[in-house]
Amino acid sequence: MQLPEKVKALFTTISTLAMATVRPDGTPNVVAMGRKYWFQEDQLIIGDMFMKATKQNVVDNGRVSLCVWDDTSGESYKLIGTGRYETSGEALDFANSELQKHKPGKKFKGVVIFEPTEVYDAARGECAGDLITRQ
Repeated sequence: MQLPEKVKALFTTISTLAMATVRPDGTPNVVAMGRKYWFQEDQLIIGDMFMKATKQNVVDNGRVSLCVWDDTSGESYKLIGTGRYETSGEALDFANSELQKHKPGKKFKGVVIFEPTEVYDAARGECAGDLITRQ
């Protein structure tokens, strides 16, 4: 799915995003994530240093939603899509290479590879909740 550049730009510039997953019984889980990298055209890699419930939820069902916001501009987006957890391969190698630039000696245990299928406006106002694009 081709993401609008303004959406990708906000995900790139913000330091923290909210990542929501759900257990198979429907129990929600949301956590703050800081290490994320665009990989290939439309995949966001989220590095795992301490994941427990989030990792298990992704492994169990792959349902993921992300939200980012900019307090200054008021811009905000919600992405819904699928995630898969990997402990080896090109995506993990890429994420670890990026991590080394800021945290030498640190390594991710694995990565969540997020692929969005829907993008919504999450900013306050009349457009809140409006669909921006769908796969």
